[in-house]
Amino acid sequence: MPRSQQGGGAVTRIDWDAMLAGLEQQKAGLEQEVADVDAVIHAVRQRAAPKVSIADVQRPRANGSKKSGAGKVGSNTRASSEDTDKAKAAAKKRYERGDGVNDIAKDSGRSVQTIYGWASAGAWKRPNPGAAASPAAAAPTESKRETLPGKVRCTSCDLWTEHDPCDHCGKKLKRNW
Repeated sequence: MPRSQQGGGAVTRIDWDAMLAGLEQQKAGLEQEVADVDAVIHAVRQRAAPKVSIADVQRPRANGSKKSGAGKVGSNTRASSEDTDKAKAAAKKRYERGDGVNDIAKDSGRSVQTIYGWASAGAWKRPNPGAAASPAAAAPTESKRETLPGKVRCTSCDLWTEHDPCDHCGKKLKRNW
């Protein structure tokens, strides 16, 4: 703010016009900054928008057929993560029920290798076909776990347990006492 002195005293004057011009310049700078932020927000929204593949936009052929490879398992079309999660949950339920992997893959639109990969990564368990064949196998069994007098460290997993076999890893303890 420019100041001026009058006469011999130290009287200061405020230059209101200069102050107003400075504030208007500051306002214009802020408006430009807001416009820049709006442009960045617009660009981020464009990038975050779901992508549409060219196959979705292309006109159908005159004879009604699709382009070769479109819609096949293993083609370049990708499923969203939500679709993948739903397909994986349904596949796990059927896999653990004992349905055939080829049927699961065909119904979910995935390859057999994908189903086996999911099962391996998730440690999915298949039912044992001969497990309930005998009535003795179907009857509930009593636990053959021994309760120890106190907590001991498991020799396999190195965690504390009160039972033999271990509460954590299920392996028998190697005892020297």
